[in-house]
Amino acid sequence: MSDMLAGLKIADLTIVTAGAGATQVLADFGADVVKIEGVDRPDLYRGGFWGGQGGDLDSPPFRTANRNKRGLAVDLKTPEGREVVRRLVAESDVVTENFRRGAAERLGLGFLDLIEIRSNAVLVSISSQGATGPDRFFTSFGITLDALGGVMSLSGYDEDSPTWSSGRVNYPDQTANTLAPAIILAAVMAARRDGRPRWIDLSQREVVTSLLGDQVLATSLGAPDPVPMGNSSPGRTEWLSRAAGDDQWIAVGVGSREEEDRLAAVVGTDLAALGDAAGRAAALRVDTDRWAAGRSPADGARELRSGGVAAVAVRSGEELLNDPYLREQGWWQPVDRPDETVEQQRGWAVRFAEGGPAAIRQRAPHHGEHTDAVLAELGYSADEIRELTERGIVTTPQATQQREART
Repeated sequence: MSDMLAGLKIADLTIVTAGAGATQVLADFGADVVKIEGVDRPDLYRGGFWGGQGGDLDSPPFRTANRNKRGLAVDLKTPEGREVVRRLVAESDVVTENFRRGAAERLGLGFLDLIEIRSNAVLVSISSQGATGPDRFFTSFGITLDALGGVMSLSGYDEDSPTWSSGRVNYPDQTANTLAPAIILAAVMAARRDGRPRWIDLSQREVVTSLLGDQVLATSLGAPDPVPMGNSSPGRTEWLSRAAGDDQWIAVGVGSREEEDRLAAVVGTDLAALGDAAGRAAALRVDTDRWAAGRSPADGARELRSGGVAAVAVRSGEELLNDPYLREQGWWQPVDRPDETVEQQRGWAVRFAEGGPAAIRQRAPHHGEHTDAVLAELGYSADEIRELTERGIVTTPQATQQREART
């Protein structure tokens, strides 16, 4: 475990992954993150959204994005439920949300509401289009953000087939939750320094566009509009060659005439009569495909590297789980599951000599799993907690099961 962020408390109202992935990073490093969900509307990234069988921890992405957090389930549409959250906000350094614009204000949790509760509150709003502007009321998932942000103008195999990053990768969400932890910590430092509140308005659409700055700049200076180039890139010849076996591939890249000559020597291409760059590239591609078809990805990539050519085998998820490098680094982390099995979750992309996280301290919470404990910390008595539970203002896994049994 890590205590680098011990003492930092976050009231986390986010769902899915753009916000939840950001607070997960902070939780990994020791922050106390309380995940707040509705009594009747839990995070839609739980079981059913991922095609599970109905269990609230069926979804692998949910289990990863919400590890090391505590779960509180409360009905925010009731005055008593909003009071629970107001008490939590009063003790929290940060409030994170990714509601549709206007929803936080209707719940009494907008920025002006929060600073009445805590004068140096930090509110982090992660949304599709930001809190201002003509598109602020739009909601979206990855495909529309890939399109609006501009990344689909570059992704794909050619200009006739723009391709989005897919629901599994969901590039806009991952870029937002990678950037957000650092911005959150900067805002907390600023608020602690001068005692003033901060509101972070993070637009996923703008994050995507910001990563295309060099392409936009080049176009503004007269360069032609960039088009999708598949696996190629300017100044290099790159492709995937199918290796022996089912869905097995080798990634190959050459960036100079000298490297082309090295590849030709390995795969047996006669370049003597091919002076044209396009002709050389096409011949090398054909011969590399033929050559790779008779070799395993690992053997083929190893032989190409021995010949001075940049090449690696395309790894599957199973191969990554057993990758010697990742194993040696301790990157995969064991996490207990509710059924008493153990799974391997991704670790951390950074490493510290000391003080960094050494293990994942707890799995993602069931819906409302820590409701009683959080309420007790907020000053609610046992009788008050029981009354709130009986009235359905808050819930725990046990209370949910009993309610479902009655109905």
